[in-house]
Amino acid sequence: MNTQLKDFPIIQAFKHMQVALMILGSEGQILHSNHKTNRLFGYGEGELIARNICDVLCVESLAELNAFIEPPAVDTLIKKIAGRHKNGDLLTLSVHVTIWIDADHGPQHALVLRDISNELKTASLVRDELTRANNAIVGAHIGVFEYNPVDDTVIVSDIWRELLELDPSDDMDVQVEWRERVHPDDLDAALEPIRLCLEETHERARCEYRLRSRDGTQWRWMRTDIAVSQRDEAGQPVRLSGAMTDISDIKATESALRASVEQFRASFESPVIGKIIVGLEGNLLRVNEAICNLLGYSAEELQATDFQTLTYPDDLKEDLRLFTQLKAGKIAHYEMEKRYIRANGAIMWGHLTVNMIKDADGHPEYCVSQIIDITERRRLSELKSRFVSTVSHELRTPLTSVLGSLMLLSALNDEPLSDEAQRLLFIAQRNGERLRGLVDNILDFEKFSAKQMRFTLSQKQLVLLVEEAVMVNLVAADISGVRCNIICPDRTVRGFVDPKRFEQVMANLLSNATKFAPKGSSIDISVIEHSEAVRITVTNRGDGIPASMQADMFEPFFQASPGTTHTKGGTGLGLSITKQIVEQTGGEIGFESIPNETTTFWFTVPIEDPGGSSAH
Repeated sequence: MNTQLKDFPIIQAFKHMQVALMILGSEGQILHSNHKTNRLFGYGEGELIARNICDVLCVESLAELNAFIEPPAVDTLIKKIAGRHKNGDLLTLSVHVTIWIDADHGPQHALVLRDISNELKTASLVRDELTRANNAIVGAHIGVFEYNPVDDTVIVSDIWRELLELDPSDDMDVQVEWRERVHPDDLDAALEPIRLCLEETHERARCEYRLRSRDGTQWRWMRTDIAVSQRDEAGQPVRLSGAMTDISDIKATESALRASVEQFRASFESPVIGKIIVGLEGNLLRVNEAICNLLGYSAEELQATDFQTLTYPDDLKEDLRLFTQLKAGKIAHYEMEKRYIRANGAIMWGHLTVNMIKDADGHPEYCVSQIIDITERRRLSELKSRFVSTVSHELRTPLTSVLGSLMLLSALNDEPLSDEAQRLLFIAQRNGERLRGLVDNILDFEKFSAKQMRFTLSQKQLVLLVEEAVMVNLVAADISGVRCNIICPDRTVRGFVDPKRFEQVMANLLSNATKFAPKGSSIDISVIEHSEAVRITVTNRGDGIPASMQADMFEPFFQASPGTTHTKGGTGLGLSITKQIVEQTGGEIGFESIPNETTTFWFTVPIEDPGGSSAH
């Protein structure tokens, strides 16, 4: 049979066709396959001959293939059917089947096969892309429309109608509705993109305009993008495609940004506070008139220099240290008092505040510096310090003599004093000691405030220092009727302190706790090591500190209540001095107070040498 088929002229023609062709016999056996068919299924020349069609197409019999042909038709196109490669892989095929009756051999089938796997994959990708594009349009709430300038008609999407607050069922001329809703002052601008595209001066154009809400209560900003999507044979635009977007939020943001910029500009040009925009290398990018007046330079002269040149040499090291930390993100801002060199060589004291401005990615971009002239304030402060120091020293000398004389009188045994005289002598000694304590506190306060107090830090076993402080406070504790408990889980814990100043801190905290603790109660002192510091707490029972007064507890001369000075004693400088000592030796201080329960003052001592503190 095969030899006879080879003589058919049609078979000879099939051999040279550039499509996959196959001839089937009446039982479904493959009588002929050309090279395209062999390559499609992965067989060599002649390997498919005599095989059944079920070996290469996923059908159970030739009858199943015939079932696709509906009589009286003699052919059909099977748009999608599975095929089987020699290696077992499945193929997706399109097959055109033609049947005819041969007088000698019975029903014959001609199959034209085409692999559509790539076409289906491409179609799937296109569908996916269209789905993504549609999702993007829906997600971005973009209204799409097409305009036909030939008959002046427009087709709009559901989202376009939604932007105009129109229901799908609203039967109206959308062009008329849109024109009536566009702000009268913006109508020409809104129509301009269509005119530009129709006049062939632009392939695409954009406009922004205001659109009135359907209820007429507000104006919303819209942006429309239009492009030529089809031209006729003469090149004239016959279809324009467009997209409309609500940009009201963007416009509101732009408006707020403009207002913020204007506010910054107005603030920057303050006539009182000097302001400078400083680059990351210290160069002055922009200056206001106030700083020019303060330093005596023109704006051009200042912008040609840097803050390092304007800074008094002795203050530059600390300024650069803080500036470096700011750029590294270790601190959010910093402020300090420093000296500036004016154009005439004079010195100006300034209170400097520096803030870092970062870009959208969080990287440092530039700094904004504010400078207030405090030269006169510093001068008055120095005069006050000198006055206080002079008065205190002048008081200390005669006070020492008075107290010495009182001690001698109290020690006389040759001529015993009367009871009344002894009482008066005791009162004089007590008040003399109070006066000396007040003078010492004032002198210490001035030194701490001016950062002139020097410390000698060394590593000490802290519980021993605490025990010494408690022993010194025992007399006052006995008089007040309170007792002291020391809690120290680890007696070996050590920290860096100035022993003399540590004793002063403990004396102030224990004195306060003793004054305000109820008679018969106890004061708890704990020494507990944490990760980088030792925390020392002093807790007493009592009324507690009113919430309204807690913010001022470390302020100089502050008293917890109006009558405290007279009923409990004290200068109001103890806690302020204590805070200065703790912070200037590398620690922190604070308190927690629960009304009618407990008040706890705490401070920390660094475990590692804080470095630099001893130079204060």
